[in-house]
Amino acid sequence: MLARAASILIAFAALAAPAGALAQAYDVPPDNPFVKTAGARGEIYVYGMRNPYRWSFDRLTGDMYVGDVGGTNEEISFLPRAATAGANLGWNCFSGTAVESGCTPPNYTGPAFQYPSTADVVIGGYVVRDPALPAFAGDYLYARFNSGVRLLGPHAAPPESSIPLGIASVSGFGEDGAGHLYVTSLAGTVHRLVQTGSALGTAKVGDFDQPVAVAAPAGDPNRLFVVEKPGRIRNRDGSLFLDITGLVADSGEQGLLALAVAPDYATSGRVFAFYTDNDGNLQLDAYTRTASGPDRSATSTRRPVLTIPHQPADNHNGGQLLFGPDGYLYLSTGDGGVAGDPEGDAQSLGSLLGKVLRIDVGGAPGPPAALPDTTAPTLRARVKRRQRVLRRRGAVAYARCSEACSVAARGRLLVGKRALRMRPASHAAQTRRRARLKVALTRRGRKVLRRALRRGRRPVVHLTLRATDSAGNRSPAVRRRVRVRR
Repeated sequence: MLARAASILIAFAALAAPAGALAQAYDVPPDNPFVKTAGARGEIYVYGMRNPYRWSFDRLTGDMYVGDVGGTNEEISFLPRAATAGANLGWNCFSGTAVESGCTPPNYTGPAFQYPSTADVVIGGYVVRDPALPAFAGDYLYARFNSGVRLLGPHAAPPESSIPLGIASVSGFGEDGAGHLYVTSLAGTVHRLVQTGSALGTAKVGDFDQPVAVAAPAGDPNRLFVVEKPGRIRNRDGSLFLDITGLVADSGEQGLLALAVAPDYATSGRVFAFYTDNDGNLQLDAYTRTASGPDRSATSTRRPVLTIPHQPADNHNGGQLLFGPDGYLYLSTGDGGVAGDPEGDAQSLGSLLGKVLRIDVGGAPGPPAALPDTTAPTLRARVKRRQRVLRRRGAVAYARCSEACSVAARGRLLVGKRALRMRPASHAAQTRRRARLKVALTRRGRKVLRRALRRGRRPVVHLTLRATDSAGNRSPAVRRRVRVRR
């Protein structure tokens, strides 16, 4: 305990140091929730977490989603943008909804979703705003480390569904400048998420050394930086951007944890790296691009920003680093790693551990967040009542939306009391152009339909169409009945 107290005193001394010291590398935003609270650290924005390894902002609304690796429960918390500042997620009073130490956390926000803690720990993800994934718009993607990618509804609401992508050891998610989603595997691969029909799939980006995160400049769809746990950052093509392996302690949960690209990267070339240093502390540095192309930086451009003492344990380091929609830099820290957080760091406003911090590192502010869109699109569908379904190998529908949206259609073939599912279809629809969707018969469906028509039966197809806009708002279902012609 004496060693821990000494390290904390050293950190406070650094914060009071003159110009050129670590504390002068950033400012505390004046509207942070605890700036005027006696004894509190002004950098704190959200507190009460055990190990918030991965969390994210909804790029449309600015809401925050936090995946906290639990004690009794793994949990995902939804924090609306208007209620994020000063929120308390409850650790170590609670682990999810399970009582831990019996204290009463002020300004407590409970989990949106939880599951019992095992080695299959939670890896926080992103709300889907990828224009290439219209069938999943507004849903929340996350992962369990061992069992892979999972899907929850808007605001991380259950029920949960498993997405069979075959990616083991999921270590993180990320977005590029256009909002395309990526998933990293500690086993060595990075994948971009793609949509095939109405199913989620992957397109491999490349092989890397223990990738844990990706990052990209805002609005830039071409650049992608891949963070490797041992201490390297690579460009999408595998070329080296920055090597700080000499500064990084890479053991267990330690390593290079995250990278954030400054909103003004196009002109400043600044990036920020968050890692565990050789003394076991949490370290935030700024680096600068040394040439305009190819993208490359070096340790000689290093500017230390913040050091957070993190002894004696080497786990629960937190790890996420993101610029928010307000242009400020946010980073997460774990509770220090000692089982149960006996020091009470997560609930203490005098400690930077077990928190999400918000700091001002200068530069141009990020783009303002758009106001939330809560209006569902209007879907208009035209479907012929009688169709030659067998000849076309499916039933055809035409759809148009009141705004740019994606339309998903599914169907069932009814032959007497038998009901056979048909292959779903999806298509992007614009306000002035119709989208054509064909809900196809399966091979078995074609056989059953052919036999039914030969026997003079009167099969029908039931179609259901639904539209989703870019904000994830879904239209009411439109249902149509099609009589099958010979």
